Amino acid sequence: MRYAQHKGGQKLHLAYELEDGLTQPICGKKVDGYRATFNVPLGNACKNCRRRLNSKAFEPKKFIRKYYE
Repeated sequence: MRYAQHKGGQKLHLAYELEDGLTQPICGKKVDGYRATFNVPLGNACKNCRRRLNSKAFEPKKFIRKYYE
């Protein structure tokens, strides 16, 4: 799991790190690429990413599996 920023001055989104790059943010926002990635949480992380990560319904294996299909 990485914190990634797709534009300067924007919030950090949570994304999974795969062999060939990063997934889309888990909040569902569509991005073309990332400007910077971080492995430590910073204060201005996306609230929707954090909310979805902490929900009981979120299954990381299903989220990652769709990138390999």
